[in-house]
Amino acid sequence: MKSETAENYTKPGEPFENGDQKKIGYCGNHCDYCFYPECPGCRSNNPFCSYATLFDDHKCPNVTCCNGKGIEGCWQCGDLENCSVGFFSSGENDAKAYALFIKKYGKEKYTETIVNLQKKGYNYSKSFKEINNVEQIYSIFEKSLRQEL
Repeated sequence: MKSETAENYTKPGEPFENGDQKKIGYCGNHCDYCFYPECPGCRSNNPFCSYATLFDDHKCPNVTCCNGKGIEGCWQCGDLENCSVGFFSSGENDAKAYALFIKKYGKEKYTETIVNLQKKGYNYSKSFKEINNVEQIYSIFEKSLRQEL
């Protein structure tokens, strides 16, 4: 079987050769709407997200932590609100807002909310990286969910 590289993953939601799809990253970033489309996602057999490449072992600390705890993602961790592991200490605060939203509303509502926000003119994830404030991003997602935007 070929490795999961950018060449065999071209569109959001399109399956890999083995039938897997990009998913929500351990930190909460949604791979299907990522600004880095060449990456097959941290859940693939060939992860090369831009953050993981900063480390010698090319493993994101959020992935390592979640796997060590046996959880699907940071949103299942009881320490999420105060967590400073990996991406949550990078100075980019959008992923924590996403994980907190998933923790409260679930992955399906998270994905639906991204789609709704894009229809309203938000650019996921660029708009939220620019805001870079957990509470503000979380509030935007909640307001969109309640259709207050």
